[in-house]
Amino acid sequence: MSCAINCLYNGTCSPNNTCICPPCFIGAACEISVNVIKFSLTFAMYWDIEQTSIESNFNIPKFAYTFTIAFMLLIALVNNIACLQTFFLHDIRLTNCGIFQILYCLTGLITILGMQLRMLTMLEFDSLTQAYSYRYIACNIIPVIVIITSDTCMWLSALLAIEFVLLECFNLNVYRSRWFSIISSILCFLLVGGSHLHEIIIRRLLPDPYQPSSYTCTFIYPLPLDIIDKIFRTSHIIIPCSIHFITSICILTSMTRRILLVYSRHDYFQVFINECIRRKHFFIPPLFIILSNFPHLILHLKDLCEDVRNTTLLRIHIALNILVYLPPSITFFIYIYPSKIYMYKFKKTFLGRWFKQIFTTS
Repeated sequence: MSCAINCLYNGTCSPNNTCICPPCFIGAACEISVNVIKFSLTFAMYWDIEQTSIESNFNIPKFAYTFTIAFMLLIALVNNIACLQTFFLHDIRLTNCGIFQILYCLTGLITILGMQLRMLTMLEFDSLTQAYSYRYIACNIIPVIVIITSDTCMWLSALLAIEFVLLECFNLNVYRSRWFSIISSILCFLLVGGSHLHEIIIRRLLPDPYQPSSYTCTFIYPLPLDIIDKIFRTSHIIIPCSIHFITSICILTSMTRRILLVYSRHDYFQVFINECIRRKHFFIPPLFIILSNFPHLILHLKDLCEDVRNTTLLRIHIALNILVYLPPSITFFIYIYPSKIYMYKFKKTFLGRWFKQIFTTS
């Protein structure tokens, strides 16, 4: 049976000439996706805010999301500025580790700033204009830059973990040529950017379920491209997390064997635990990064319909998305604070001396 309108996304035509939509699609032609897995972070927030504004005078989700992103921006600024002052010290910036950490801080700052900018456009400006140029920047440029810098942070942290293995397991000189960090970082930026290029070109606006005359910033790719996009997105999480896990095991095993050999000890497990505690600055960053990204990875690997009209699922999706951006926001606490050497260096910086003066006075 043929309908007067074309039913999209495998919708079927009913006897009364209307479309029967598959799960997670609504609209006269099944043109609107309500699968929260396909929603961007800002659109998921927008949906929750709009749903709540219908039912309540005080919009709690709007306040919560605005406060959370603004607070993350503040924390990210303080953390990354403190880290950059430390990593730019002469004896740190001359190393490959220093280059990776400086770039990690800078890309992390861009990521959180981009999140805040997209949040502001979604809350304040999306409803004011339907101009194509604005919509293209708000939907195809800013969110993609945030995704690119976020994924780049993941890869830079993995490259830093590889550098730790080269230093600890292969005894390379910490002050050797920085070409490794420079070339690998450039390749990282190019490969990550290239894997998201299709998002800038092919993303298209979909109808706003609340205001049919306007369009909202979410997207659905055609099937072949959707599969490729999913492969890229999961690869940017699985591969760096695997590198973190493997390098951590390599470093721990190498250190444990070294101590057993030098001191002729046989209590392998006790030495292993002691080294985990003593060298915690090697393992806190990868552990935190893996724990922050793993729930989000599981969510996106599920090839199921998760209906956004289920508020609990919607808010879990938002929380897990925000969790991904936590490591670039607290770089000081995952890279500097656990390390006695970096903390000693930090105390020589302007911020370090200022904090010391404040705590000494109080």
